[in-house]
Amino acid sequence: MEIHTIDLEFEGMHQAIAAFLVESGETRILIETGPESTREILLGKLTALGCSPTELDAVFVTHIHLDHAGAAGWFAKQGIPLYLHPNAERHIVDPTRLIESARMVYGDQFENLWGGMTPAPEESVHAIPTGSIQTVGELSIEALETPGHAFHHYAYALGNTCFAGDAAGASIRGTDFISVTSAPPQFHLTHTLNSIDLLKGRDFDEIYLTHFGSVTSPEQHLSDYRKAVELNAEFIRQRLEERMDPESLKIAYQAFCMEQAFRVETERETWKVLQSVNSTDMCAEGIRLFWAKQMSEET
Repeated sequence: MEIHTIDLEFEGMHQAIAAFLVESGETRILIETGPESTREILLGKLTALGCSPTELDAVFVTHIHLDHAGAAGWFAKQGIPLYLHPNAERHIVDPTRLIESARMVYGDQFENLWGGMTPAPEESVHAIPTGSIQTVGELSIEALETPGHAFHHYAYALGNTCFAGDAAGASIRGTDFISVTSAPPQFHLTHTLNSIDLLKGRDFDEIYLTHFGSVTSPEQHLSDYRKAVELNAEFIRQRLEERMDPESLKIAYQAFCMEQAFRVETERETWKVLQSVNSTDMCAEGIRLFWAKQMSEET
């Protein structure tokens, strides 16, 4: 099995968003498509790898956030089977609500950042049952239920290799800093920690992050990421107990994360890339909403 990490050069940056071409014999599958705004870059790089984009055997997406699956509908429209979580199926067929929600968040920047989303034909969309193994040619892909970042999130296991989507954080090679992927509206602390433990228990040889690339020491990475999630979630909880308002909380959380990043000598350009795909403002809001719900249920 050969894995090609394809840098989609999101916003002209390197190592922000990846797609993965997996080859085994005559079988070729794509894991993650990135956003519609980088589709032409993806198609060009697939072609350069000797893979005609319309002759892929299948496309798998970990979840349907636009940075992971924005271009998925285009591939499905070419008749390529598209595999995903059952809870994501209806939104990939009719992405209207998904796009409207993103437009509310990104406003005038939406088109430049994400470029929309092509509805996927129902006949090309295949929901995979949790824990099932999908055989595509010479490849067997196991769907691992990994909620926490999103309720419709799968990680995919191909033998001892895992494609983790956002279940194992965001990290760029060359830094020890791991950015916690906790954007709203579905971040859930307990589910996130359980998903990390699930991946850690599988004893993978290698993990691939959509943001960004291969992790060759998965056990250490997952242990470090678990600590980062707990640390950052506790920081937000304490600020809420102090009755800090949401906007001030975003500023405080960014400063807290920057301190962690620069303490391990993360370069400023690397920080900028991580902010582009996993902004601390959005992540602070995701954790805040989780704790706010927990606290309201306790009263």
